[in-house]
Amino acid sequence: MFGRRDVSLVDEETNPLGLDRDDPAGKDDITTINQLHIPVGKPVLINLTSKDVIHSFSLNELRIKQDAIPGISIPISFEAKMTSPIDSTTGLSKWNIACAQLCGLGHYKMRGYLYVHTMEDFKKWLEEQAALLEGEEDVW
Repeated sequence: MFGRRDVSLVDEETNPLGLDRDDPAGKDDITTINQLHIPVGKPVLINLTSKDVIHSFSLNELRIKQDAIPGISIPISFEAKMTSPIDSTTGLSKWNIACAQLCGLGHYKMRGYLYVHTMEDFKKWLEEQAALLEGEEDVW
């Protein structure tokens, strides 16, 4: 179960998603910046929104594109049928996440990465993230 979020709690450096740190349901919420990690062959549901202007979440390789609108949560679902290719410079398996909307002056810098893992690698990544959360219990 995900914890509560509130746009008034958003802080670019320490709380980019506006998580309510006092909500017990959010103690195990894993957050990343500009990264989306998913397992191959499993349905994914994303509740897409924006905090400022209209953006457009685009995963070209998966033929996914959806506008993100401030104040509205738009569910999109998809399933990756294959893992992402290995990037020769980083050794990581990833695809680009793009904003397909001309949303402002910083638009050219808006990029993220989709990591489609095998189930074994996804579980390993989740365990690594959980270990990081345990090390930051004083933050929560």
